[in-house]
Amino acid sequence: MRLTMLLLALILLCSCARAEETMTLHAVNVGKADALILRCGEHAYLIDTGTEESWGRLSCALKINGITRLDGVIVTHTDDDHGGGCAALSQSSVEIGAWYAPVWYTCKESKHPVINAAALRDQKVVWLEQGMTLPLGDGMLTVLGPVEEDPDKENNNSLVLLAEGGDGSILLAGDMEMPEEESLLERRLIPRADVLKVGNHGEGDATSLTLVSQVKPKVAVISTNTEEEPDTPDEDVLRNLSRVGAKVLQTQDSDAGVLVSIRGGSISADNVRYTAIPEKAGRARIVQKGEDDSVTLRCDGSSALDLTDWFIRSERGGEVFVFPAGTVLEPGAEIIVSSKSSDRDGDLVWPDKSIWHKNKDDAAVLYDPYGREMHRLP
Repeated sequence: MRLTMLLLALILLCSCARAEETMTLHAVNVGKADALILRCGEHAYLIDTGTEESWGRLSCALKINGITRLDGVIVTHTDDDHGGGCAALSQSSVEIGAWYAPVWYTCKESKHPVINAAALRDQKVVWLEQGMTLPLGDGMLTVLGPVEEDPDKENNNSLVLLAEGGDGSILLAGDMEMPEEESLLERRLIPRADVLKVGNHGEGDATSLTLVSQVKPKVAVISTNTEEEPDTPDEDVLRNLSRVGAKVLQTQDSDAGVLVSIRGGSISADNVRYTAIPEKAGRARIVQKGEDDSVTLRCDGSSALDLTDWFIRSERGGEVFVFPAGTVLEPGAEIIVSSKSSDRDGDLVWPDKSIWHKNKDDAAVLYDPYGREMHRLP
């Protein structure tokens, strides 16, 4: 009898311990794009990586969140506003346990952002299909869709995920449009959820009243920027969410985006701002932008400068190079970054070709890990 009571007490203690875990979703403001940091217990995932141009915002979010390791990077589909930051992330100091992507996609294999990013680290992509699960603290992350391939419309190949943890749930709709939405609803694969990450940036080709009525979210999160995409969020989508009483939050309404927390079934959600960004440190400048797609950097400070996760961006070319962990520039010293199309070997290699725009003036811009501009060379 005493042993039975002890076992019951242990079960109750374990249940309480699990219930005390918090699941958080930080929908980063990366413009009209997606980058979601999902955490619960010891697990952390990045779902989508924004655009290549928005890498500074994502880099800042990873730093502020203290992310040095991700259990996985999950790219819902191959569009640039979801997979564009993959290459920069792969070059960064963040340790990545695995790369995930849907088994169906419309782009050429050689252009697949996740395949190419994983290859930079000598890793392979794990292909996700409906019904597969990943560990997530006291819960799990489940792939709900897609259930069939759309050879013509990449959005309908988008992963749809259900995150469960903290005694709550979040439905992550990716960029699925009405055809995929209807397919999942017909198969009764769309569950109730406390939070809905609204599909396709709140455009009117997704998030039907039928879907919203099935999910009945208490909170809805929309990742978009109206200046970049004027028809987002769509008025019909907002009306549908209003009908079920959902609190609607948009990433564009603050510099950091939206933070959702679920603990013990209780939900808190609001727009957030960064308050702990350190002051700018170090003095470095770009001294040469080579026509052979190379760039030279010099340290002008009186002490060594740790360049880990600093990055250079070609403003018109749109390419990003992230300095790898342990890159140190001594006072007065220079470092040359060459590319795959350079005529000379540099100290580091930008893993791309045609860095600078060939037909228009293109500036080389240096940023620190928080996405703050440090120097530019026209």
